[in-house]
Amino acid sequence: MEKKISLKGSFSTDWIRYSEYEYKTAEDGSTYIIPSRDAVFSMYNPFDVAQELLMDLMKIGDMAIKLEGDSNKNFETLKKPLMIFVRKYGLLGLISASAYNRNIIGEKNILMIENNHITKKEIINAEEYVNMFIPFINEGDIKIGEYKNKVYLAKSEDSPSFYGKRPVVMDLIFSMFYSEKIDWIIDFAKLIVKHFNQLLMFRNSLNYLIENVTIMAGQFHAEKIGFTINQLDKTFIAWQFDSLKTAIETIYAFAVTDEKIILNRCSNCKEIFIAKSDREKYCNTSCRNRANVRKSRNKKSSSKKEN
Repeated sequence: MEKKISLKGSFSTDWIRYSEYEYKTAEDGSTYIIPSRDAVFSMYNPFDVAQELLMDLMKIGDMAIKLEGDSNKNFETLKKPLMIFVRKYGLLGLISASAYNRNIIGEKNILMIENNHITKKEIINAEEYVNMFIPFINEGDIKIGEYKNKVYLAKSEDSPSFYGKRPVVMDLIFSMFYSEKIDWIIDFAKLIVKHFNQLLMFRNSLNYLIENVTIMAGQFHAEKIGFTINQLDKTFIAWQFDSLKTAIETIYAFAVTDEKIILNRCSNCKEIFIAKSDREKYCNTSCRNRANVRKSRNKKSSSKKEN
């Protein structure tokens, strides 16, 4: 049986990734990831690489959790894997996924979702919010202002920085000057792994559970999933997403509830891997062999002590 996450239904969303990204420091000292000046874009469907996407993010989350408490070491250690991840999959689209507001642009204030990775504020001015994602904007690329108490966004029609996606907030996410703080991306990766760690704890305590337990309630807010009705050889629902973040959360939800495969941690190296059953404790043959050798040595050592 193939070890593959089963996504029930037709999931698709066009997402953009650039060939090159770079780290840039904003005036407040925050480090962002932004497409490089000469980068070229490509479109892809994240659900075509669902398994690889999720596992790559969780590896970053695992590394970040191990480095908690040392911010300098955290960044230097995660710098390379984080850049590889963004080059493969693009930025998360947090500007849309972090707010209850449907469109962001055209609003006066932004109502932030619970446990977002951007700010502790519950409500934030829309212009202030948008500017958090475009600290390296070039003059003339975009103009943000207010009209009749609502924030508007006007772009230069001949600007090469825009992709041309609608709604406007997606156009902004896909632009070459849209950026996200590395801390936001790392925090999201850590959240997924911490949720999984707690899930494992409850999964290993099944004999003690007498009712349903919600794992880390209030963490996921899939506010903007849409769909279309499509026809090919049969009629089907095509689900569409506003952000890579929401797509990853959906993939994760299917992965941990899949009845054919089990997301687990290797009993030897502690890496997260996909198992065929709950009896599969090791991610590969090498880890199983190392564990068996260690058990054998421990038995011999215990036997010598007894004698």
